[in-house]
Amino acid sequence: MSIFIGGAWVYANGSLHLGHLSSLLSGDILARYYRLKGEKVLYVSGSDCNGTPITIKAKQEGVSPTQIADRYHEEFKDCFTKLGFTYDVYTRTDTAHHHQIVQEIFLKLLKKGLI
Repeated sequence: MSIFIGGAWVYANGSLHLGHLSSLLSGDILARYYRLKGEKVLYVSGSDCNGTPITIKAKQEGVSPTQIADRYHEEFKDCFTKLGFTYDVYTRTDTAHHHQIVQEIFLKLLKKGLI
């Protein structure tokens, strides 16, 4: 059996806190459990690098939204590595690949009349 686990995408506008980690930990536990059972697991998540919270933080600091997103995305990746999270893919929402995949999924759902 193949298992897909999609973790929550944290806004890249401030440091992680215990609430973030507690909501993300369950996905990591599930991924580890299924891997121990010999299942094929794809565990993905990333930083949400788009949106108003990032723009507001950038204005407050006098920098670009990209600088804010870059800073916190790197901080998140470092934190998850130090904590031993087992993501197969940890990416960000502002990559061309992410945009392409989301558009493909949206169009498939639209074609099936699901949205």
